[in-house]
Amino acid sequence: MTRILAEISARPAASLVARPLWAGMVLLALALLLYVLTLDNGLRPEELIGGDLITHQYAQVQARPSNAPGYPLYTMGGWLWFHSLRPLAALASSAPPNPIAILSSFSTLWALLALGLLYAILVHITRSPRHPAGNWPLAWLLSAFYAVTYFFWYYATTTEQYSSAIAQTLAIVYVYLLWRDPQQGSGGEGAPVPAARRPQYLLLLAFLCGISLAHMLTVAFIVPPLVVAIVWEEARVLRNGRLVLASLAAALLPLLSYLYIYVRGAAHPAWWGAGEWSSAGEWFWAFVSTAQGRDELARGFQAACAFFDGGFPQLIWGELSIPLLVVGLVGIIRLGRRPAFVLYATLLIYLLFNWMYRCGNWYQVILPAYPLILMGAAAAADWWETRPAARCWLRGAPLILLVVAIAWRAGTSWPRANSHDRPEDTGLNRAAILLDQPLPLGANLFAAVDDALALDYLIAIWRLRPDLHVVSSRAAGAAIDGGGVVLTTLDAAAVLLDELVTAAPPVRSPFGADWLGVAAAPLVLPTAAPVAVRAALDHGVTLEAYAVQWAPDGAPVTQAERSVDVTIFWQIDGAWPAGYGFSLRPTAGGAFLVDAATGSIVQRDAAAPVQGLVAPDGRETLADTTRVPMPDSADGVMLIVYRVGDGGFVNLLELPLQVP
Repeated sequence: MTRILAEISARPAASLVARPLWAGMVLLALALLLYVLTLDNGLRPEELIGGDLITHQYAQVQARPSNAPGYPLYTMGGWLWFHSLRPLAALASSAPPNPIAILSSFSTLWALLALGLLYAILVHITRSPRHPAGNWPLAWLLSAFYAVTYFFWYYATTTEQYSSAIAQTLAIVYVYLLWRDPQQGSGGEGAPVPAARRPQYLLLLAFLCGISLAHMLTVAFIVPPLVVAIVWEEARVLRNGRLVLASLAAALLPLLSYLYIYVRGAAHPAWWGAGEWSSAGEWFWAFVSTAQGRDELARGFQAACAFFDGGFPQLIWGELSIPLLVVGLVGIIRLGRRPAFVLYATLLIYLLFNWMYRCGNWYQVILPAYPLILMGAAAAADWWETRPAARCWLRGAPLILLVVAIAWRAGTSWPRANSHDRPEDTGLNRAAILLDQPLPLGANLFAAVDDALALDYLIAIWRLRPDLHVVSSRAAGAAIDGGGVVLTTLDAAAVLLDELVTAAPPVRSPFGADWLGVAAAPLVLPTAAPVAVRAALDHGVTLEAYAVQWAPDGAPVTQAERSVDVTIFWQIDGAWPAGYGFSLRPTAGGAFLVDAATGSIVQRDAAAPVQGLVAPDGRETLADTTRVPMPDSADGVMLIVYRVGDGGFVNLLELPLQVP
């Protein structure tokens, strides 16, 4: 590898002028700025449920296998990237850095590498006597156009592996072109090609192709055409037994990375997922053989799935435009018979894969198809510029049209590809508020599925309160029997209490506006200093005191609207009276506030303290907390205790509360 780089760096001075180099650096700098501005930094609720995006995030943070077959090389690289960058990001802020942006930037790294490789390829294939250093303005504009295509842009800013697969594909093409022309000549079909083929390029090609075995298998679609083209051009390589064996070893070398999958999986059986396996080895072979994926692939061929209507071909001409697609496909011929064969055959394989599996991951092949087509567009446009018969004022037409195409494509892609601060990224907001509270150290948390997934993400990935644990109802019972504390969200409390199995009935304790404590002993609710009231109502109900404090806002994950948590301390002799209820309403100058959208009074009503989940005990005070929104104009809260009877609502108590 070192020798190859040294040889590349020693190319003739005419092909290493400053302008192409600096132009390439400007291209990457502008792309980096664009991708940083649109970098993903949040999660939609559905993204937490499953899929490659969330799987890759857990894999790269925890060094666990990703989805089958594990993507070992990509995952190990992501783990190193994340844990190297996160401490640096933490230095810039006192709050924990957003891990989503850091994980997404790993895709940006690969996208920049892909763009750099595409630019280098386009410069290489446009070298000619007219452009001894390559037609770098044309290469620059085509690369910039690809940078703002929707799919590439989107996957350059989110935590998926596709930008790395594009970079790998382009690296294969680039090294193949270098193998054909080691001296960095024009490389055209009619140009003289050195007779001696340096084996280092073939070994590097074999290694790059072999990486697909430990990464994304669809990258290997380019390998059969590549092998045919190499043998077609240099048949004697097959007679070099040592080179063939060395190339085979280089191609299989990436498979050693699967040792990482086995070691990490064997150490953490909880990561195995659904299924029954008698040993780590049995799980490992089932995992890396992608049994589930093969089953899905077999079902992918479905007549009901559209092919041309919204499928692979339409997406390509929809993004590239029909003129550019046609020019690119026709222009591939200008690259020479063997390179053209590699690109045409690879695109045909992509097309067949999409046709056979059009209900599945068609974007695995659409992403690298774009740059292959743009190579043909570069060859065609460069040919047009060098035609003696072309009028001078027409020679610059391709460049002008590309500038227009970049503006069109960027403006069209931006609304969809911009993943930064999306309004729909609310998947972590509620969980952030749930954690932004003085929860007991080492507590076990039980919640509905959506909340549980978000809580686990903030605990495991964001590292907010890493001492806490999200548990199932079975694990909650074991934790209580072991002397631990379980907190359940109020809306999931009924499910937990119904499924909970413990050695002795646990004690239920109110724990703020969101949580109910379930433990062997009562929990103490942390509140602000209470204000004594001691207002006796009928039916044995006494309002002893209240406390008001500002509610958690979910920082640093989100910034919830301003609210207060109002805790009312009740003394209740017997059961909560039927027909009793209470309402908390924000006020401004003593007047109730009205919701502009609904026209109704802003209020929070309750039919019983703690939603009736805790039975009153006349010997103890029952603390019930309600979260009350506080619009900017609000300066107080009114508590109304009422009774519902045959004559309607009767207010038993109207008490203005002091807000800090």
